[in-house]
Amino acid sequence: MSDWVTIIAAVAAGYLLGSFPAGYLVGKLWGVDVLGFGSGRTGGTNVLRSAGVVPALITGALDVGKGALAVWLAGQVVPGDSEALAQVLAGVAVILGHNHSIFLGFRGGAGVGTSLGALSVIYWPAAVALLVMLLFVIAVTRYASVGSLTVTTFMPILLLLLGITGVLSLTYVGYGLLAWVIIVSSHLPNIRRLIQGTERRLGEKGQPR
Repeated sequence: MSDWVTIIAAVAAGYLLGSFPAGYLVGKLWGVDVLGFGSGRTGGTNVLRSAGVVPALITGALDVGKGALAVWLAGQVVPGDSEALAQVLAGVAVILGHNHSIFLGFRGGAGVGTSLGALSVIYWPAAVALLVMLLFVIAVTRYASVGSLTVTTFMPILLLLLGITGVLSLTYVGYGLLAWVIIVSSHLPNIRRLIQGTERRLGEKGQPR
């Protein structure tokens, strides 16, 4: 019972950490309301389009950091047999908080950077591998959404392989699958634009909404 109380607390903390509106606040520092610009999201891609490279890098670092912090805290407060479950649930919660921030009327980003931050605590080599994949796909296609969808799809597959080989608990596959569902759902507008051929490439300026 005490484990479940602590796990619930870790999940709540994860959601609140995820809700911290980094991109929105960074945009405000640069005089831009990212919610009213481009995709209306608070993630690094929209901050890049609306405010520039430096604020986008700061936003990306903060989004990754809050994902990592949420999962690290869960591991600290729920060690032992329940640690993996706590980290999975906190990782899912921090992505949900990022995408649906309680401080922004449940608006937010798309969750990719935050999901990689969470993964970096679970198993950092996997996060690094997926980050390299993300940058490579974006460099080749110039579509941030294609890179995001690619790494999100590979995440549960990679975690499954790590689980089968005994590197990680198979419990972490649940994180990969739930992250995939959340992030793909957040990218449905991008998927529609990709099909229609209207998706913005990286480097193209967004327009006021």
